[in-house]
Amino acid sequence: MSHAADEVFPVPCWDSSEWDRVLLHRSDIGRAGGRGDGVFYRPGRLLLDARVVEDERIRRLLGDGDAERAEEDACNVAEALGLALFNAPDDRLVELVRALRREIPGAAALDHVLVAGPARWHGDDLPVPVEDPGDIPGADHEAGAGLTVAVLDTGIDPEAPFPVSAGPGDAEVVDEDHDGRRDPPAGHGTHIAGLVARSAAGATLVAHRVLRTVAGQCSELEVAQALLDLGDVDLVNCSFSGTVLGDAQPLAVERALERLSPSTVVVACAGNTGTTRPQWPAASPRVLAVGAVGRAQASDPWLRTDFSSHGPWVDCCAPGVSVHSAFLHVGDFGGWAAWSGTSMSSPQVVGAIAAVATRDAISVAQAAFKVARDPARPRIAQLGTLVDPASLP
Repeated sequence: MSHAADEVFPVPCWDSSEWDRVLLHRSDIGRAGGRGDGVFYRPGRLLLDARVVEDERIRRLLGDGDAERAEEDACNVAEALGLALFNAPDDRLVELVRALRREIPGAAALDHVLVAGPARWHGDDLPVPVEDPGDIPGADHEAGAGLTVAVLDTGIDPEAPFPVSAGPGDAEVVDEDHDGRRDPPAGHGTHIAGLVARSAAGATLVAHRVLRTVAGQCSELEVAQALLDLGDVDLVNCSFSGTVLGDAQPLAVERALERLSPSTVVVACAGNTGTTRPQWPAASPRVLAVGAVGRAQASDPWLRTDFSSHGPWVDCCAPGVSVHSAFLHVGDFGGWAAWSGTSMSSPQVVGAIAAVATRDAISVAQAAFKVARDPARPRIAQLGTLVDPASLP
């Protein structure tokens, strides 16, 4: 069943100059390509399939590119994934990766940088203070009971109005660069976790801080380490995304996803570029990719938002415009905010899957199909199955 085939819901574009400032002026984020084919990455880092390191052709290219074996903590996670980490001069790094791929396809990659759902082009630009919506956590404490949901994000506010398991290093950091202002992504993780708690109040939420809040960024190796450390969880929410050199599958994240239990369902936001270019980890075959829909009034049909990434790689969509959830107690914010973006759509799908799994006494994988992939359910063109948490299947 198709729905809203061609129309798009326009969302006012807020001033996103803060994203430009924090992303484009950081020495720990390299940039290659332009707006249409650009990628972010960790400067000087080269990932290589460990099985090809001794190949004579590869050794020659590494030598010509002045690449040397890295000696840093990140080597451990690379090794755990069957990868080798090298350092190479940044002005030669991208072309070296391309040359290695031409020699052996899929053998080399950058350590790509992924960012929290906020994007410099549109969507997720600014959270807005709101009153307590009164429904977080949800009233049904059986929804999601017995399931564990991991939220990989900017962390969690210690004053969050719902129970969350988190370590001492998983608290939200309001002002990481000490400039006297809230970092633009700060509060993102708390907002995301609140949306899971709305639909699945009985689930055990586990918050992991993987996104550093000045720019809300993490590298592939950092995401991979977080995935490897998860242990036994039922659902994982990843409200961050990024492009990959040549739009190939990212080596580190893909290998970490392969090491998760087959019963673990991973859900990720599709990103806010407004284009069809694949965003990762959402575009991985192992992951449910979630786009954003919006509508002006409750009686209007749901439409794809103009900021949502879209295309055949997107599995489903959920509301993503002015979504109310928990937030930080800082400045004008009294612990609640409205925020827009595919970041906010993804956890609503996670919560819906957890709620349906417990309600119908089915596995999480079965619930994921029922919620997000059942071809009999309403669909939005280029966004897949429509998931409205207010009316679960």
